[in-house]
Amino acid sequence: MKVIIAPFAAPALILFVLAPGLFAQPPAGTNRTFASQCSVCHGGDANGSDRAPGVLAFLRGHSDAELSALVRSGRPDRGMPKFDLNDSEMQAMTAQLRGMIAGVGAGAGPGAGAGPGRGAGAAGAGRGGRGGGGRGGATFQPQPATLKLQDGSTLAGMLTSSTPFSATLQTEDGKVHLLARNGDTYTKRPIEPKLDWPSYDGGYTGNRFSPLEQINTANVKHLAPAWIFPVPGAPRLEVTPVVVDGVMYISTTNDAYALDAITGRQIWVFRTPRTPGIISEAGGGANRGVAISADRVFTVTDNAHLLALDRLTGRKVWEATMGDIKDGYSATAAPLVIGDLVLSGIAGGEEGARGFVDAYRISNGERAWRFWTVPARGEKGSETWIGNAIDHACGATWLTGSYDAGLGLTYWTVGNPCPDFNGDERKGDNLYTNSVVALDVKTGTLKWYFQFTPHDTHDWDANEPLILLDEAWEGRPRKLMVHADVNGFFFVLDRTDGKLLLATAMGKQDWTTGYGKDGRPVVTPTFESTLEGTMTCATGAPKWASAALDPALKQMFVRLSEGCSAVRKDPTPPVMGQRFFGGSFGARAPGGQSYIHAIDIHTGAKVWEYPLASGGFGGTGMLATAGKLVFFGLSGGTFAALDTNTGLPAWHFETGQNWRASPMTYMVGGKQYVALAGDGGIFSFALTQ
Repeated sequence: MKVIIAPFAAPALILFVLAPGLFAQPPAGTNRTFASQCSVCHGGDANGSDRAPGVLAFLRGHSDAELSALVRSGRPDRGMPKFDLNDSEMQAMTAQLRGMIAGVGAGAGPGAGAGPGRGAGAAGAGRGGRGGGGRGGATFQPQPATLKLQDGSTLAGMLTSSTPFSATLQTEDGKVHLLARNGDTYTKRPIEPKLDWPSYDGGYTGNRFSPLEQINTANVKHLAPAWIFPVPGAPRLEVTPVVVDGVMYISTTNDAYALDAITGRQIWVFRTPRTPGIISEAGGGANRGVAISADRVFTVTDNAHLLALDRLTGRKVWEATMGDIKDGYSATAAPLVIGDLVLSGIAGGEEGARGFVDAYRISNGERAWRFWTVPARGEKGSETWIGNAIDHACGATWLTGSYDAGLGLTYWTVGNPCPDFNGDERKGDNLYTNSVVALDVKTGTLKWYFQFTPHDTHDWDANEPLILLDEAWEGRPRKLMVHADVNGFFFVLDRTDGKLLLATAMGKQDWTTGYGKDGRPVVTPTFESTLEGTMTCATGAPKWASAALDPALKQMFVRLSEGCSAVRKDPTPPVMGQRFFGGSFGARAPGGQSYIHAIDIHTGAKVWEYPLASGGFGGTGMLATAGKLVFFGLSGGTFAALDTNTGLPAWHFETGQNWRASPMTYMVGGKQYVALAGDGGIFSFALTQ
């Protein structure tokens, strides 16, 4: 059987993210320009990046008036706020973009380069969705039912979905039964044997490794789609599904779903309206998943609220306000459940929001503690902020942390300081941005920290996964933490005290000569941004796209991108309520390449590499399995697997998707599935023989 997945026919809508700051020399009286704001998302050449599609493709098929109408009216229902540009601003931006189409100014001079995009991304193809099983048709309404089983017995409860082939029924004891249908009778599908994927990274260690080996190098050629669950209206899907007891839980912006993990059939959906006017990642539709406790599902909303839902019905149990959008706060991360607490970070890394990690009581939503990632004036650590930037310092925590139960510590990465590219008003190290912080899980007290990039002026968030493992190091057992950073270095730390054990460059870089015995980088003159633009090179891990670690091979698998670009700082003061970067990506040097690298965790040396096609945007993190496979999505829509021993291709499947998520795997009823979220929804694969 040949399966063809057609792309959606709806036209792409381009989301422009504008804030203080189109040209190397902006028109007098304005600094709301393409180069300083839009280029971060859409690339300096307007051809797209890994965070948003190209603007030029939209302009080739639309008039200037259509572009103006889209930018000024926005599409809030699809993740695109409106921007009140005056005529001169709109004409200037349109002229610059039309010039790029004609080949004038594209790729020349400051502001023309394509940087690693980050922003609200592309507006999606509308909201919508289905009730319990009404995919593409009428919504199924849950109803009481008594079903006849094939063995002659009956099963009574609430029928939450039903098709000619399957059904889900919740009984009075709270259990959800996954049923196969044959005419008027039903059969319970076996859930055992099973292996869940109970949290964002699959477990507390963050290693994205599964002991499942039913799918392996010998039979992966028989891997094919098992089911697809479309999520129409999702501006973009960055979620990693969670699977517990045969039920899959996913989220998109302000929506959460429970699905039959065997068929993809919807069991319930929770929706709450999106918040208009948010211009951060959350405003563009980013939401990376949920957390599960015994009877609850936890998810964050775009306006920085944490919700607890009933795991069986999707009903909201409680809601906690983490931050106010008026102060720049939003939220995108999958929460983390530890004991009787649920932990969550915050977004708003370009909106001046002061970062924090929060812990709430699962029972009632009461906040148990908060750790601020940037000290207030006068507090310990505030001396590392010299200037006025400390009052809008950022340090967002938008990636799910890790946890060591034996040490009682939870580890969270911290994002960039604000403004991103201009350090003039924040001299010093700017703690605790670009760091990992180790917190006492009961109190939130800081036990130790390690700063990967002091005084960052390149938007080198530390928000990449933290992988924990117990392993011999230099002849004695150590509790290790490994981390591939966007600044281009691979790190090994002792997670008991944060001591640096290894820091090695993962490829070409010129901003430092290495890390000293004091754990600090020895920077070169190319490190600091300038008004003219300073060319800096680094081969780093992409932000938040997950790495994976095979504990038997002692190897970490990570997607890397190399390149050199000029970062130009801008002294324009920030304006609260608008995105501000304090500069822009300028000219980008020719060349550059992306790879999948296998890294020896003891030396940081490359074991093998798999080159990725250049161009385009998108791509995923890694999933490693005991079947000696590492799964990932490629820019352009290919879902693929490599042999972890050799790095050679083992399998691929063309989907036509724009991947932004990371894959996971689970077993239900003795069958292993591999799932990944794309623009079209959730794709689940299994062996056909």
